[in-house]
Amino acid sequence: MGTFRGGLVLFVLVALFSGLNCLKDIEVVIPLAVRIEDTVTLQCKYDLEGDPLYTVKWYKGSKEFYRFIPKELPNTVIFPLPGINVDLSKSTPNEVVLRNVQPEVTGKYKCEVSSDAPNFYTKMMAGFMYVIDTPTDDPVLHIERDSLDKGDTIKGNCTAPPSYPATNISWYLNGKRIPESYTRKLEMDADQSVIQRRLFITSSGLDLQINDDTFQSGKAVLSCVSTLFNIYRGEKKEILEEAKEKPIPSSVLGPTDETSDGRRPVASIFSIITVLLIIGARR
Repeated sequence: MGTFRGGLVLFVLVALFSGLNCLKDIEVVIPLAVRIEDTVTLQCKYDLEGDPLYTVKWYKGSKEFYRFIPKELPNTVIFPLPGINVDLSKSTPNEVVLRNVQPEVTGKYKCEVSSDAPNFYTKMMAGFMYVIDTPTDDPVLHIERDSLDKGDTIKGNCTAPPSYPATNISWYLNGKRIPESYTRKLEMDADQSVIQRRLFITSSGLDLQINDDTFQSGKAVLSCVSTLFNIYRGEKKEILEEAKEKPIPSSVLGPTDETSDGRRPVASIFSIITVLLIIGARR
């Protein structure tokens, strides 16, 4: 019994100490979003803890497209996948460079690292990458306003040009974000010879009620900002002016005693009436 326990303890100690030198701290650095036709670098960082490297493999989804084996010549192998163009001259055991990325390159990427004998440890990490189509221009801002008096409502619409995926639109009044009233995303057909997916047009609406805090020194700045990841940002601004007090109509003020040229018509009429009375009295 004592021999068995001693052997068990020795086995556990050997297992613990042999595990001190093993593959650990594997990490992938994959950009979340890149533009179509960009050159992209996918990084795979790992610590072999002294073990020799056996292989590094890269997958898109479940399909392998790149393999590095230091013991073989050539030590790199490429497996063709649609839209993926590996630049072998710049790829290493720690990174893979993709040229001219296409829409179908969007997806989940995994790096699998294996150590060589005697341990043969294997670990894998993954990340997602979008290949996006950014809008070609700033958003279009349209404001409907008949009056800018307190209590009135300004109706606004902000529309971003086509993109993939759809952009996000935010509204700001005097630099402070305000809630939108609605958002619509319209899917549109694209030229399949140029891009193999559909694009989206984002439209956002705003109903803004004017109050005492809307204007600063008689003016307010309303802007809409369209964004797509950290790659695209478009903005349009509109300066709103507070309505001035309308002049009181003359019908409310009563009859005037001056004409446009400054003469006094009331006095003239009174003189005519006086002359007529004098003539009538002489008769």
